[in-house]
Amino acid sequence: MNQENPRHLPPEALEDWLARVSEVLEVEEEVDIAAVLDLTRDVAHDVARPAAPLTTFVFGLALGRLPADQFETAFRDMHSRLTRLAAGQAT
Repeated sequence: MNQENPRHLPPEALEDWLARVSEVLEVEEEVDIAAVLDLTRDVAHDVARPAAPLTTFVFGLALGRLPADQFETAFRDMHSRLTRLAAGQAT
């Protein structure tokens, strides 16, 4: 593996990457990196790998439709519902 350009970001680099992406996309909301990665992992393992990025994309679309003051509560609620859905439980 090329050490100068690794294919996977080390955990400490994720915050920097997220800050850069958020700046480019003008996103001000704070993102719970661990929760997003956990959701992506759960969907990839319990549903199918290709379902993981699709789920997180739709998750972001749904959150983006909400007023900023509802973001944190909606994030937790939607995250929980999607995790249960991926595990085969009713939402």
